[in-house]
Amino acid sequence: VADANLGDVDAQLAAADAELLAQQPEAAFARVIDAIKRTAGDDRTALRTRLLELFELFDPAEPYVVAARRKLATALY
Repeated sequence: VADANLGDVDAQLAAADAELLAQQPEAAFARVIDAIKRTAGDDRTALRTRLLELFELFDPAEPYVVAARRKLATALY
């Protein structure tokens, strides 16, 4: 997971999934948000869409979900 190619969107998504399976949602969210900051176009859209899907797996009131949503908004604008 730690060695996932930073420029490979699919690798980053797979690494985020692995982090979720390892019960590290904050790390998974951070990985995808960092990838969003480095990408544009279709890659950025795919990452954003996947992150929103990941958010749906958790209670929206969880502090780490709230924080990740804020970071996503900052990354997008």
